[in-house]
Amino acid sequence: MDSAASPILFPPLLMATDGSPSARLAQKWLYLIAQTLQPSGAELNGQPLVTALTIQPRRSSRSNRLLRRIRRVPAGSPDHTSDRPVAIDTVAESLLLEDHLAELLHADFPADFPLSMQVRSGRPATEILNCARTLGAGLIAVGSRGTGGMRELLLGSISAVVARYASCSVLVARGPSDTAVSLNHVLVVVGASIATQAAISATRQLIPAGIQQVTILYIQPFLNTGYLFGPFAAPTPSWQLNQSLQKVQKEQGEHILNLAKAALEAPSLQIQTLLQTSEPGPLICQVAQQQGVNLVILGSDRKRRSLLPPLPTRHKPKNRDATQEELRPVLRNARLNPTEDFVIHHALCPVLLCRPAQPMTGSSGTE
Repeated sequence: MDSAASPILFPPLLMATDGSPSARLAQKWLYLIAQTLQPSGAELNGQPLVTALTIQPRRSSRSNRLLRRIRRVPAGSPDHTSDRPVAIDTVAESLLLEDHLAELLHADFPADFPLSMQVRSGRPATEILNCARTLGAGLIAVGSRGTGGMRELLLGSISAVVARYASCSVLVARGPSDTAVSLNHVLVVVGASIATQAAISATRQLIPAGIQQVTILYIQPFLNTGYLFGPFAAPTPSWQLNQSLQKVQKEQGEHILNLAKAALEAPSLQIQTLLQTSEPGPLICQVAQQQGVNLVILGSDRKRRSLLPPLPTRHKPKNRDATQEELRPVLRNARLNPTEDFVIHHALCPVLLCRPAQPMTGSSGTE
């Protein structure tokens, strides 16, 4: 199993933070990864290695009218009262957020680290994806609060939306900010898809960050012999056929595990392989908890499926000889596969979704 030719994780790296404990944990993980990917000063050419982004909530039109009314009331007028709220300028609010963000970053990033800060206003998930597209980011790190319940089921969380629409790799961290950050033991999930190459390549990149033990997991699907029989055949296949199909599945799984193990061979690296049959999502979370891994690495297919077919173009191009880029749909309702979606919501450790970068389109429909 050959690793991908181009690196999966590459600078610049984007960190989305709101100051929550899970965002602080994502910040620590990103610093650990950035130290491994940090190029020389000449290669950076003055560009920041990490961009920290925080989103300022956008005021409603009603609140903006109220603030304009407050500004128009003179200090000596009868309508002026000492307990009236003071209007804060948008620029001043951005400066306050930058100062607060700088305090959070200095807890983990040294002062001479190539780091930049941005404050944007709008919907968090939309602005994170737009910023990643502008920077050409190779990794987005977000924290997941794990609110759960009906609200997250209906509306979705910011981390889930970012993982769903981002064209680059995404690190989803969950847990308190004081959780120890280490890459001592990682779980790599492999399969027959081409996305496995991205997971292998990202794991090889992270070996210098301190990986000492790797568990490679292959989950073979449940045996389904129904496709071999027509509607008029016997409903129960023979015992010999079941054994033959199970043997073929096991040989295929062992072959994929051996290829992945050979691709990850490195000095002083302990590798173990697991071949199991079960539902992928719950099994990955269960193995990660039993093995005590620090990070789950999953390959994510960049050509993800969609809930609905792509919407037609909003405007017809004036030129009849339009390019494919102009004819591309304005919105594609992409989604994670059930395994990825389950793992990022239920795994007790951080999850890294690895996918080769590609141009992002249709980010306006993220929420």
